[in-house]
Amino acid sequence: MVILQEIAGYCLIGLIFIVCLGVFWLPVFLLMKGRMSFRKQAAYFLFTACVLVILAATVLDVFLIGLLGGEDILAAERLINIVPFRVFTEAWAMGGHKQIAQIIANILMFVPLGFLTPAAFPKMRSWQKTALSMALFSFSIEFVQYFIGRCADVDDFMLNTAGGIAGYAIFSVIFKLWKK
Repeated sequence: MVILQEIAGYCLIGLIFIVCLGVFWLPVFLLMKGRMSFRKQAAYFLFTACVLVILAATVLDVFLIGLLGGEDILAAERLINIVPFRVFTEAWAMGGHKQIAQIIANILMFVPLGFLTPAAFPKMRSWQKTALSMALFSFSIEFVQYFIGRCADVDDFMLNTAGGIAGYAIFSVIFKLWKK
């Protein structure tokens, strides 16, 4: 139950963030109303919001704290895990339920992005292109995290990419049903 509450908390924060972004997107929507279909605008908005929510959850918080607090955002201590599947074999100091919530959150965070990438960009409608873009985005996040005092983790990279591929699979099924 604690795991579900924690994941629901992440989702609620993401939803609030998306609603706030929607307020800023409204003028763009009104300007583009006659030039672009609502479906395409919605796909672009949700894709952009999803990318920003992921960045806010993974790297932007450190930058904002550093900029607002005057702290050095390029941390001297750099942490890295390059041992695959350590997340499943090693007990974390944060506890078992927190560990499971983190695993699920890393996967779920990229599912919407894996769905929205081919929805917003028709040229990305192959699983290879979507998987590659998810892997590159996840790698970029982990790369930046290494330099800002968060842990760069190969397990996070793999879980994020798997979540993106799962999102693509959902898109693929819905797209095939939609075409019929």
